[in-house]
Amino acid sequence: MTETSYLGMSLAASLQRQLDVTSNNIANANTAGYKGEHVVFETFVQQNAGADQDPANFVRDRGSYVDMRPGALVQTGNPLDLALNGEGWFSYRTETGQRAFGRDGGFALDTEGNLRTLSGAQVLDEGGGPIVLPTQGLGELTIAEDGTISGSETGPLGTVGIFDIPGIQSYSRIGAGMFVAPAGAAAPEASTTTQVMQGALEGSNVNPIREMTRLIDVQRAYERTNTMMGNADGLQRDALKRIGQAV
Repeated sequence: MTETSYLGMSLAASLQRQLDVTSNNIANANTAGYKGEHVVFETFVQQNAGADQDPANFVRDRGSYVDMRPGALVQTGNPLDLALNGEGWFSYRTETGQRAFGRDGGFALDTEGNLRTLSGAQVLDEGGGPIVLPTQGLGELTIAEDGTISGSETGPLGTVGIFDIPGIQSYSRIGAGMFVAPAGAAAPEASTTTQVMQGALEGSNVNPIREMTRLIDVQRAYERTNTMMGNADGLQRDALKRIGQAV
């Protein structure tokens, strides 16, 4: 395999990673609270042994990071839709039992009064327990800036948990917009600075036009890279064939 092929393989692998991440961003452009992800690449320069040869540049995937900028607020008027003003995070219990964190505040009550995300995860209170509300006799439901849930006929019923997570970049993403802590991570603390806004949702912070443009550029680069590798392998085969004929 030629050096050009090795270079092309490293670039193709990095471009494939970029394609996967960009495609996922586009797929979640309308997911409430979704944070875009971006890939970080590094060029690794290897000096060739020959003094008359140029160094070879390999591309290495250094991982990815999550864009933490807030998305635009969308007023819905739904009393169970919540947005966060600040850097705090909602806490959920997924259907597989994992404790996760996210900014998706599109909630609903199931038939038993459990407050859940639209994907089915339980919304947790400030102590990490499930939030269960009466299915009847609530009256008008209000959720205060500190997350306190009240019914006009019942008074306070619980508090939506909002947590600060300084090390969110080390968390693993699961599903659309949820994150789980790495092993050994400190338990997040309740946020005292983030405000809850009832009747609104935080939109995704993904710019779909920018991501579509990036996707097209990466697809073209991927195609050019594969063509380059094919040409290099073809030249090598031709050269070996000529050498064999000469011998």
